[in-house]
Amino acid sequence: MLIPLLSLLQRAEPPTRYTGGGLPKGAVIIVALVLLYFLPSMLALAGGKRRKWKIIAVNVLTGWTMIGWVVSMIMNWAYEAPDAESPGAS
Repeated sequence: MLIPLLSLLQRAEPPTRYTGGGLPKGAVIIVALVLLYFLPSMLALAGGKRRKWKIIAVNVLTGWTMIGWVVSMIMNWAYEAPDAESPGAS
């Protein structure tokens, strides 16, 4: 009687673990970090800055150093003189 019971227990599959569902958290973090990395470039394009290509170049080429990222954010916020050809300039 004991031997058939042991063979039945040995054949039983181990319980499966719950692996979760939805989006993998690692992928969400990677996407968020990429968007954060390119934030200065996106702000320059959305704001219509005259020096947007300089900001994008600094961001892409030196943004990984964090100093380059901060510099590109400062370039975004820095004052831009209005065009001399604009109607409000005298």
